[in-house]
Amino acid sequence: MAQEAMVSKRDGPATAMEAAAGFRGVWWRRLLFVPTFGLLLLLAIVPLIFSLGISLFNYSIGSKPVWVGLGNYLNMFTDPQFWLATRVTVQFTIAAVSIEVVLGILFGFVMNQRFTGMGIIRLIVFLPMMLAPLVVGLFWRFMFDQTFGIVDYLLTQIGLPAIPWLIDPFWARVAVVVVDVWQWTPFVTLLVLAGLGTVPTDLLEAATLDRASNWMKFRQIYWPYLRFPLLLALLFRSIDTLKMFDSPFILTGGGPGNYTSTLSILGYRHQIMFFNVGMAAAISWVVVIIINIVTNILVKLITPAKVGQVHTGL
Repeated sequence: MAQEAMVSKRDGPATAMEAAAGFRGVWWRRLLFVPTFGLLLLLAIVPLIFSLGISLFNYSIGSKPVWVGLGNYLNMFTDPQFWLATRVTVQFTIAAVSIEVVLGILFGFVMNQRFTGMGIIRLIVFLPMMLAPLVVGLFWRFMFDQTFGIVDYLLTQIGLPAIPWLIDPFWARVAVVVVDVWQWTPFVTLLVLAGLGTVPTDLLEAATLDRASNWMKFRQIYWPYLRFPLLLALLFRSIDTLKMFDSPFILTGGGPGNYTSTLSILGYRHQIMFFNVGMAAAISWVVVIIINIVTNILVKLITPAKVGQVHTGL
């Protein structure tokens, strides 16, 4: 009884000390998040709120801001250049992302094979996505040059006519899509390889013994493990392409005319060339809204109904 009494007397202070230590530990862990949240607030939240406020003013650099409310948005929605830029942005997104996904799947299956020299081949294939978009744009701009470019030179050597890649409206759009596909197909290929690496070999062996066709293997075995990586690639590439700026700006400057002018280039022109900061901010917010709508749709497709039944492939 005496020992039990001593134990009970010691339990009280020990428990209180442990509770105090646990309380201090919880607050210390929370305190460690303060720098991260501070940087997020400073670099993301504050600029977003500031740009939203600026979009409600008729503000040009060097002049006093004038409140116009939704005037910038009304002028933007009645501007034919805005709808042209929106159509061009959507066309680039659909064309580039679709081709990248298809080629990424094909390259992923090819590079999933095991043979001598595969390491060098993978290095060459993954190299474009490691380059800066500025370098890629300048590189392809010289290659597409109608006078000195190697692309038209090769076309003429095989008997085909030279193509005005950066002058003709249609071919200028094709050139922008080609550059984006060349640089970012390796990203999709990388995600496809990650998904293929999780496919159980026993399922493939069983399908081979059952003489299953390649399409049946892809549909019943590969696809469940590739669904998540492909949707993830679709999400990231759609976001990047909807705010595309580097490639069309470096290749064509948004021309000829405005036929390769995306929403980001249109916002750049209002900001840098016309000094119309309010309109540029309004265009930027439209891009943010479009990206959020697309992101929410794709995230719902990625998020499983039952977490326990999903194969991420990563």
